[in-house]
Formats: sequence, structure tokens, C-alpha cells
Amino acid sequence: MKVSIITEALNETGCGHLTRCQSLSQAFQEKNIYPTLYINGDRSCLSVLNEKENFKIIDWLNRPAQLLSEISNSDLLIIDSYLAGKEYYEKFSEQCSLSVFIDDNFRIEYPEGIILNSTVGAELISSYRKTDLLLGTKYTPLRKEFWNVPSRKINQNISSLLITFGGQDNKNLTPSVLASVQESFPQINISVVIGQGFSNSANIDKLKNSRTTLIYSPNASEMYNLMIESDIAISAAGQTLYELAAAGTPSIIIAVAENQKQSMVEWKKKGFLLDTIYFGDVNHIKKIHDQLYKLQSITLRKKLSRIGRINVDGSGSQRVIKKLINFYCDKYKFYFRSAVESDSKKIFDLSNDPIVRAQSINQSSIPPLEHQEWFLEKIKNDNCLFLLALDKQEKLIGQVRFQIEYESAIVSISISNEFRGKGFSKDILIKACNKLFANHRSVKKIIAYILPDNSPSIKGFKSAGFILSGEIEISGKAFLKYLLTKT
Repeated sequence: MKVSIITEALNETGCGHLTRCQSLSQAFQEKNIYPTLYINGDRSCLSVLNEKENFKIIDWLNRPAQLLSEISNSDLLIIDSYLAGKEYYEKFSEQCSLSVFIDDNFRIEYPEGIILNSTVGAELISSYRKTDLLLGTKYTPLRKEFWNVPSRKINQNISSLLITFGGQDNKNLTPSVLASVQESFPQINISVVIGQGFSNSANIDKLKNSRTTLIYSPNASEMYNLMIESDIAISAAGQTLYELAAAGTPSIIIAVAENQKQSMVEWKKKGFLLDTIYFGDVNHIKKIHDQLYKLQSITLRKKLSRIGRINVDGSGSQRVIKKLINFYCDKYKFYFRSAVESDSKKIFDLSNDPIVRAQSINQSSIPPLEHQEWFLEKIKNDNCLFLLALDKQEKLIGQVRFQIEYESAIVSISISNEFRGKGFSKDILIKACNKLFANHRSVKKIIAYILPDNSPSIKGFKSAGFILSGEIEISGKAFLKYLLTKT
């Protein structure tokens, strides 16, 4: 399955979109599906990314044609943007089989596809279209570090506090908030996150004292530890708020953008926030202090922690991916993914099926060690496209394999016993051949060798567009040669 994820991470937008797109990518990888992230980003996104991630930095807002060529023939396309207009979504959606739009505000009328709005209270929305919606915090995508948060201890007294305003702190809140907390609560140890895009780090550094620790551009694991180890957090109302809820960290939140205000209201209704604070409010420092005094109560902090974790349980990414695979299979019956090392046993069992062996060039049963060596060689071979067709329960429908030789490829296919006679071979062949032609432009023809008495295979290949082009002898046996030519 080719999954393309398009998002942005710029100084003016922050990295919240990128981190939730990362979390979806991580959940796909749990299914052995490996998406590519296409990021319209500047240096502010570098601290979020790591060298193991499959990503490309592309200014797709100004160079959409470059992105179109990259995402062409995607099975799933996920777009998370506040900058792209409707025309971008329409162009990008034309390149894929199924589109997913992440939007916290239903800001535009989208093309046909699925809308993901995982903000608190989104499930109560009834004014938008009724189908293909994933709504509410049960679908909140969080990075892998927040998937399985253990129960946390709430300390009797507040001894540690976390201040984090994202990767940029465009509103310059960190210095004033830090200074006021230091003055009013000098006994508290304060951890301050300074992002890659901070322009006020020098001012923050001047405020450092023996109880203040500055953390520069922490990764997801470090951010998780900071939240778990802090008794209270002061943060903006973006993606970090949902991570704090999943961590069960009692929080004081400031909305720094217009699109965060409704989220603040809903979180207050849920009981996770004591009050709403908006940037520009002349009393925002006083409101922070008022909440800090109230949060001295361990009973209150336990309540807030419990409410946060009830509303965001950390499993949103996995739920989203399961839903997307279900949507895709409902529409196309199955999905492909590349074979990986852990698939060896299931392919061994399928390959040694008596019906499969009887129609193969080599009809002898395959010893386990020989199969393991062969399988590892195939999945690592750049000239071999080894695809598994799976249903929504991840059951193996069948496998199709292409051995590429210059401008041609030899194809073999086998269907699991449970799915034989149900019309899968035709669709699997057609989609797999189209995928080969699309991703390996040099291949001009696909060849299949079939035993003359294998009527089901002959019927399946002919229905997929293959044409008989002669006979050939292989290992002393006569095979029919069928050919599919690229058009």
C-alpha cells in the first residue's frame, strides 16, 4: 500500500500537524506499511524529525507539480494543512484511491474522502455531512511514546512544573510566564522547553536559576518523560494539550491562536481545565497564578489527571489506521503491502500448499531452511516486487511476486485456500500489474508461465488482460506463455 502524508511545519504554523502525521505514520508501520511524509517545512521542523523517518521536505504550496509527481498512484493520501486551499485538495486527491483530510474546524468543503477531526467535542458536531467522518478524541493521533502510558502517581505537593509553548513560542509567552512563576512559587523546580524556532531563547536564558532547567528541542521520548515527571504543566492549546491529557498531567493552558479557543471551551466542559485563558488577556498571568494555587489540592490534581486520561487514551492513531484500512477494503476488497521478514512462515505455508505446489515449476515440497534463505533474498532484492494481498482483518488472501529482468517481469501468484474461487485472482493481478508498471517505469511487459491443464489460472490471467503468446519448456515440462504489455 502506497501511503502519502502531506503536511506543513513552518515557523508560523508550528509542528503540531507534523507530530500527529508522524503518529499516523508510526501506526501504519505497526502494520508493516511504510508511508512517506511530504513536509512543507523550514528549520523549525528539524527537531521533530529523525533520520529513520521516511520524509521529504518539499515546498508544495509553491511547487505543487513536484509533489504531484511524488504522490502519483497513492493508495491512501492523508493531508493535514491549514494553508492549502480547496484547489490543492482536489488536485492531490486525483492522484490517489482514497483521500483523508485532517481538519479541526471543517474549514473548507472537501472533495470525496474521509474527514478526521479528533478535537475534544468534535463527535457532537451534526451540521456536517453524515458519512466518512472520524470524530472526537478516541481518534486523536499521538506519537508512539504516548500510546501506552502507565498509571501515574500524583504527588502530595507540587515540586515540579513544566513550561512548554511548542517549537516556536511566537507569542513570546515563555519569559513572562517563567518569571512570574519563579517569583510567586520560588520553591518549585521548573523545566522549560525551548524549541528550534524560538527567537527569545536569550531572554529565557537570563532567567535561569538553580531551580530552572532549560531543555532544548526535546524529542518525543524526552517530551513524554518531562510530562510524566512534572506535577503540573503550563502550555499552549495545540497538539501538546492532547499529549498532556494522555499523560494525565494536570495543566494550565493558554490559547495562542483563534482556532484553539473552541478546544479550550470543550476541555473546560469536560473538566480537564479549570478555566480558559486566551493570549492577549491582560489578566493571563493572574489567571495562571489563580489556577496554580487551586492545583495545590492533590484531590483536584487527581481528578484532572483522571479526566485527561479518560478522554485521550493514547490509542487514537491505531484506531484511525484500522478505520482507514476498513474503508479501503470496503471499497477495493483488499489492500497490498510489501512482504517483510516476519511474513516468512505464512508464505512458507502457502507455498507448500499441495494445490500451489502442483501448479508450480518446481513441484517438490520446500524445506524450511531453503524457503527461509529464498524468502530473505527475495524481499531484499531490488528487482523483486513481492506483494501480499490482505483483507481488513489482515488475513492473507494471497501473494503476487514479480521478478524484474530489464524491460520485462515474470509474475507468479498464489491464493490462500480460504479465498479460492471467490474472484480475487483477477483483481489482485490487475492491481498488482498496474502497481508494477506505475512504480517500475522501465518494465514494458509482464510474463506468466502456466501449465496447460491449469484452467483456473488460465482463466484468471486472461481475464486480467494477459494474451497467449506461445509455449515454452521449463525443467522438462511444457508451459503456456502469457503476456501482458504495458499500454
